[in-house]
This record gives sequence, structure tokens and C-alpha cells, in this order.
Amino acid sequence: MNHYLRKLLLLAAGILSVGTLAGCSTQTKSKDNGKLVRTANLSANYSIVTLDVSKAQGFDNAGNLYDSLLYMNKKHKPVPALASNYHVSNDGKTYTFTIRKNAKFSNGDPITAESFVYSWQRTLNPKTKSTHAYLFDGVKNAEKVNFGKLPLSALGVEAPSKRTFVVHLDRPIAYFTKLMTYQAFSPQDKKIVDKYGASYGQAANKAVFSGPYVIKKWAPQSNTWTFKKNQNYWDKKHVKMNTIHMNHVTDPQTSLSLYQTHKLDFTILIGDQVTHYKNSTDLYRGPYSYMNYLVYNQKIKNPVLRKAFNNVNIRKAISLTIDRGQIANTLLKGESLKPTGFVTKYLAYDPTHNKDFASKQFGGVGVAYDSKLAKDYWNKGLKQVGQKNLTFNLMVANSDNVKKVSEFIKSSAEKQLPGLTINLQTVPQEVQYARGVAGDFEAYITGRGADIADPTAFLQPMMSKNSMNYGSWHNAKFDQLISQSIYTNNANPSIRWNKMLAAEKILMQDQGATPLFQNYNLYLKRPYLHGITHNTTGSQWNYKYMYIKK
Repeated sequence: MNHYLRKLLLLAAGILSVGTLAGCSTQTKSKDNGKLVRTANLSANYSIVTLDVSKAQGFDNAGNLYDSLLYMNKKHKPVPALASNYHVSNDGKTYTFTIRKNAKFSNGDPITAESFVYSWQRTLNPKTKSTHAYLFDGVKNAEKVNFGKLPLSALGVEAPSKRTFVVHLDRPIAYFTKLMTYQAFSPQDKKIVDKYGASYGQAANKAVFSGPYVIKKWAPQSNTWTFKKNQNYWDKKHVKMNTIHMNHVTDPQTSLSLYQTHKLDFTILIGDQVTHYKNSTDLYRGPYSYMNYLVYNQKIKNPVLRKAFNNVNIRKAISLTIDRGQIANTLLKGESLKPTGFVTKYLAYDPTHNKDFASKQFGGVGVAYDSKLAKDYWNKGLKQVGQKNLTFNLMVANSDNVKKVSEFIKSSAEKQLPGLTINLQTVPQEVQYARGVAGDFEAYITGRGADIADPTAFLQPMMSKNSMNYGSWHNAKFDQLISQSIYTNNANPSIRWNKMLAAEKILMQDQGATPLFQNYNLYLKRPYLHGITHNTTGSQWNYKYMYIKK
């Protein structure tokens, strides 16, 4: 089946996020004589923690502030952005990008090739402690630079002229152009970083931007902020909105009420809200490549828990008590998809048969529900660690869906596994993140979204030395397979694909992490609001081409 036909079928089934919301329903067509409105009010999934590209945790809505070398268009293809064009060497190991003549930061400073060299070096500086450093693996010397074994100058990037940015790779990377669309690779203005030092990116007036918008009225983790059109943006002629007021409302009912009273033009639905709007012409839906999963701290100091969490039979037992179908269909009422393994559905398709990776991955005990088998593994595991009972704390963020799922896991696991006690620790999202990074937890429900449309987006962070591997699970064969699968094999691309499938099987058989559910977004949008791009990877919401016609 060709890509276009598959996409039509998925759209018909309502399970593919469309490139632009304006294209997913006939009621979104605007009238030719409609009046263009340049202000909108939207809800946001998450707050913005920092405006520092190198220290960002992700780029959900904040992606609208930054452009990278390339841009993922509505057909999910990389096209020129800050780079007007690029050239790839015959061996696939050298990329030469030409930076646009009119590329500027929001303060008017020119964006040059050196802006990219500086940004990449800053992100990989060990002192920065960037959570995105692993994405640079494959750029020459990136890992050694990040671990402090080589100086920043050894990184395989150079700026032979103001408009020429050259990247040297260890080996050809299969998804390199997709990587170049992600905001973690955006340029930074050294003058501004040096000016503000430790406070850089901690206030709206202490950062500059390369994307279609700038930000106003913002503080770290604030619930409201405003996007304003970037008047120095290279492509500003295509940006129709002047002002977008953003609202991150932690109470979903409050957000819905704001939509109902026409104080919001767009809002995300959860739980029972979906049922009430299932026949609404304002309702849109689509999957997001975000997997929620359970991890155990395998390096925890507590000797009993350390031994238990390192026992594969105990990890398997708990996983087998979780009915993921019930989570997706009943508990979260259609807001999630039941996982088939560790990689999300509708993310990536194999180069030979165009089959979804998620339909071919192993999954196995990592996503199965089997009460009898769970008890067998549990009894075997307890005997191996010399315990009759096990008690641990499960840390969860105070978001509605995660709290529901954690309560379900606690009830289900304790009921099926004699001697198990799970204590729930609910904390603010930012506290959970900080404790997760610091390894200050026993077990917790976390998750990640795909930065690029490739299975390594989920598999690579589970490598032993990866900073995103919060549970410290390790498997040498898994590391080897993922390290090899980062690179392409032009003679036979299926070799790379099969290595990723083999790695996912190891991860699930060993229960390095326990998949719970994949996010599925449902949202309400006014008929007059057009052009929001809903990406399944990377920056989830893009407002560059958004417009309102009434």
C-alpha cells in the first residue's frame, strides 16, 4: 500500500493526526469574503519551563519560538527553513548547509553558521547537562565531547563562512534530515547568552528567538503567556497572526468552560468531556507519539528494593497485572491507545513493505495481561530475592490521567500479587521531572514523546549511558543494536529495521520499562480557526500558518 492511500485510510478511520486541522473536516473551509482576525486564544498541553534551547525538556508549544535548519511541512517532509538549501557528500557523512541571507534573531542580530556551531557546542558542553545531548550522537566526536573527553572544538561542526555550516558525521545517519527539523538543533545568539549568564532563558526579555513568534508575559512554568509575531523572522510574510494568548489550565473543566464561554478558540478534552462532545462538529482527534511507561530505580540505595527492581521476574509480574485495554478504552475513555510494545503506533514505517513498526514489534510480556502468569513470576521473583512481601513508592505527576492510571495499577497489582503494597506519591509535574533526573525515586510513571519519526526516538533513550534512562536499566546487546541502528545501510535498509525490532524485543523481554498507554489527543476547535499543524512528533503544535477568518 502506498503512503498516500494508507494516509487516506487512517484519516477515514480517525486515527491519524492531520497535517493541518483545516484539512480534516469540511466545516473548516473559510469563506472568501471572511474577515481576517489576527488574535487568538488557545489552550496549551504543558507549561514552558525554560526559553534556553540547550536546557529545554521539550518543545511542545515552545517550538513556535525557534526555527532549525529544516522544517517539517504538513506532509511531514523536511524542507528548508533557516537553511535555504543543503548538500550531502557522496559517502553521506558530510552535510553542508547554506544559511539564509535574511535569517535573523528576534533582536535583529544576524543568524550565521557560527550561531549553529555555538549552539551545538553549548548543548554538548558537559556543564550544560542537556537532556537532548544524546540526539547529537553520530555527529563526529559528539559523545566524547559530551562526556568531557574532548574539547568543544573537537565537535564535528564548522563555519568556513558566515553562511556555510558544515556537519561531519561518524557514519551516515538514516534520519539526519528529520533531526535537523527539531528545535534542539536551533541556533543561539552567543552575545545574549553571555549577557544574561545564569539567568538566560529565565525571563521573556532574557532570550531571543529564531522562529515565527516571540514570547511575552511569561515566567518559568507560568500558566499564561502570549506569543507575538516575530517581526525579524525570515518568513514573516506567511505568519498571519499578530497575537496568540496561551492558557495552560491545570483543571480541564475550567479550560472547557473557557471554550464554552468563547474565551478560548481551542481546547484539549479529557475524560468524560469527550463523551459529551463525541458528535460535535468542533471535535478533532489524532494520535501523538508519546508513550507513558513505568520505570523502577535499579540503582536505588535501599538494598531490598535494589535487589527486587533488578529482578526481571518481579518486573514482569507487575506488568502482567495491568490491563492496558481497560486503561485505553474504559479508564481514559478513548484518550489513549493500547500499546503494542515500547514504540508508539503511527510513528514510522519500514522501508520495504511500508508496515508500521508498532505492528511488527515484539511487545510480549511487556504489554500482555495475564493474572495467572503474573502470580507465577511474582512467586519466583520473591523467592529469588529472599522476600515474602514488597512495598515501594510510586511517584506520579498530579495530572488527571496519570493519577487515574496510577490508582488503577495500584489496585490491580495489589489485588493479584499477594504481599505487594504500592504507595502513591503525587507531586507537581516539575518536581517529578527534577526527581526523575536526579534518580530520587523508587518507581515512577514517566513518558516521552518522539522527537523524530523513527523508532530510535523511543529506543535510544533506553541505552545504558543515556541521560533519559532514569531507571538505569542496562543491557549490552540492546546498546549494541541501537548503536548500530542509528546509522543507515543504503545497500539494504531492512538490516537497520530488523536491528531495531530485535532491540525492542530485548527491552520488552527484560522489562527495562513497562509501557502503559500512548497519548491520543481530542480537542475542540472553532470552525473559523485554520492552519494549526498538529505534529505527531517533535513540537506538537505549530502556529506558523494559523489564521482566523470570520
